[in-house]
Amino acid sequence: MISSLGFSFRPLVLVTAAAFIFFFLSLTHVSPVRPWTASLWQPSLRLTGQAQETDPNAPLCRHLAGAEDVVVVMRTGATEIQNKLPVHLRTTFKCYPDTLIFSDYAEVFEGHQVYDVLVDVDHRIREVHPDFEHYHRLQELGRLGLEDHELHSESIESGPVGKNDNPGWRLDKWKFLPMIVRTLELRPNQKWYVFVEPDTYLVWTNLIQWLQTLNPGRASYYGSEVQIGNDIFAHGGSAFVLSNAAMNKAADIYTAHPDEWHSRTAQHWAGDCILGTALKQAGVKLTWAWPMFQGGNPTYMKWNDSKPEKQVWCTPALSYHHFLADEVERMWTFEQHRLRGLLSRIARPPSSSSSWRREESVMYHSDVFKQFILPDIPTERMAWSNMPPDDNLPHIPQLSMDACRRVCEVNDQCVQYSAGPDGCSVTNMANLGHAAEGMESAWMSDRIETWLYEMDKCRRRGWIHW
Repeated sequence: MISSLGFSFRPLVLVTAAAFIFFFLSLTHVSPVRPWTASLWQPSLRLTGQAQETDPNAPLCRHLAGAEDVVVVMRTGATEIQNKLPVHLRTTFKCYPDTLIFSDYAEVFEGHQVYDVLVDVDHRIREVHPDFEHYHRLQELGRLGLEDHELHSESIESGPVGKNDNPGWRLDKWKFLPMIVRTLELRPNQKWYVFVEPDTYLVWTNLIQWLQTLNPGRASYYGSEVQIGNDIFAHGGSAFVLSNAAMNKAADIYTAHPDEWHSRTAQHWAGDCILGTALKQAGVKLTWAWPMFQGGNPTYMKWNDSKPEKQVWCTPALSYHHFLADEVERMWTFEQHRLRGLLSRIARPPSSSSSWRREESVMYHSDVFKQFILPDIPTERMAWSNMPPDDNLPHIPQLSMDACRRVCEVNDQCVQYSAGPDGCSVTNMANLGHAAEGMESAWMSDRIETWLYEMDKCRRRGWIHW
């Protein structure tokens, strides 16, 4: 009788156990239904044990546990290095324990070695291809011999086929595959390789936490997915990440058939696309990581952009693009202040008020807006446009600022407006904007509060949606 009773309950026990296991998996980052979700049990921010012993004067961001497994690789060029690299050397590079800088000209720049990544490209290509005319001129005259018109200091958007009027930009596409090979020669044993440009901003505190949820043993390729023709690849300016295994696969396919890949590069305009194609042929698929990796600048982003199950506002921030030097400095200062506060709170003994500290350690795009952008938004501002640079919004011609305000007031969804030579523009998206002579902008503070409430509905407290 006892045996019979035990047998009759066995299916119920098994079903209960299976349900518990499935529920547990659904709460962790290994969930079959939430492969990019981490729970409250995810590792939080913490410092390495030797943080104070190794360099007591270094910022806390340099000693985050897990950072020792990462090398940050910056790809730049002689036409921009003077204007764009110095701010990183005094800010973001202080956080990275391991860095490499690749360019089209070898030099020691403010104490940092800059490698010429094109020196090993087949001399037959370098001697005959017109893209390398600038390279030969650079090697002959040096960076200081460049003319003013050859230099560019600001981050500007590429056109449909890049920035072909810039000789440094035309040369840039040739750097990607050689950069992979040279990086492996210099850093063969790192787990993760993060590639950036000078106008990229990495949210370092988030990146380190996110990488700890991934398997470094797999051949992995992460980034913000973009498409040219039939090719889907990670956008270079938004930053992209490769595991050690993926790096080796890309290097192998390039070094085995260099002529083929040089021919492909010569016929294309986007080096990040060529790299993505090489990785795909090597069997490494891109893991789509937008909107964590972001091609926009938070001063004028489309915060409600979304794809199925992914919305910018409610996704952790890993990177931004098109940052000017002063924006890099301000964002870095903001992130360091936030990190000090987080580590202070995490160090406190557990209490009933600390149950959400794991989620608190992750900074969402919405947090960037609320904590970094919103405090700088005034009620009105002269010589300023709060519309995006690629403003495709309709303009109402010949309206004064007062008339523009009335247009906004009668539109319940309008949260800000701007008036200038082209007329009046209104929008239902809050943004800080940028300096613009002849423009005047204003924001509806009460409506922005309502807008924030509506935007926050996609947040579910307790989950970290990597």
